[in-house]
Amino acid sequence: MHLLDFGAETDRGTTRAINEDSILASPPVFVVADGVGGSEGGEVASALVVEEFGRLATLPVIDADAVRATLTSAHRRVRELHARQLHGASSTAVGVVGVMSGDEPYWVVFNIGDSRVYRLPTRNAPDDRPGLTQISVDHSHVQELVDAGVITADEAETHPERNLVTRAVGADEVAEPDFWMIPMVPGDRWLICSDGLLADLPYAAVRDRVEQRTPAAETARDLIGMALQAGVTDNVSVIVIDVIGDGLASAAQEATAVQPHLEA
Repeated sequence: MHLLDFGAETDRGTTRAINEDSILASPPVFVVADGVGGSEGGEVASALVVEEFGRLATLPVIDADAVRATLTSAHRRVRELHARQLHGASSTAVGVVGVMSGDEPYWVVFNIGDSRVYRLPTRNAPDDRPGLTQISVDHSHVQELVDAGVITADEAETHPERNLVTRAVGADEVAEPDFWMIPMVPGDRWLICSDGLLADLPYAAVRDRVEQRTPAAETARDLIGMALQAGVTDNVSVIVIDVIGDGLASAAQEATAVQPHLEA
């Protein structure tokens, strides 16, 4: 498994009394969960997702099947919570998990909901390499409108129903996550975020900051600061991961960053 450096930050935003986002940065497991349902539902739902992935991070060997099983377990627990809440409870779940496929390290990328995973390829890629690119696909009403050609991707960013998700952990009888297997390449940078990051902050500003390639922890802090300065009203969470090279552990990896909530 390659050496990883990372930064992980979450904030309740400028308006909300509580933070319904939960994050986990415990190499090789990185997750952002955005809860829905208020302090008695969403806050707990996202924490349950992170708790299940925290258990995954303790396993001596992690594979794609274990990631899928963790999502299934998280869905079952949130579904039980959902049934007990007056207004229901659910959560997005998006992240990357490092696994070995034979002798090669890969990322298992997964998504349910409208939190996002982006990849910035290594500088050593060809000159025509793309910049910061979204890997996950939103499970949202506006994404369906984009796919149907009703609105453009730019129009989706400001659509009044952009926060209406069509899939979430615990919301339906069966969870339907998306998965991707992507090689873990030294020099690549990954961004995982809740939808709050781009709620009031232009994508171009996020892209430019990530592509500056300052240290991961600094980049994560700055992205949260930029969102707050833009007046973000939603909760906002960010994880930035840099694939450094061969190795087993780094100072960043030795510390597990689990930050479910910030106090009101």
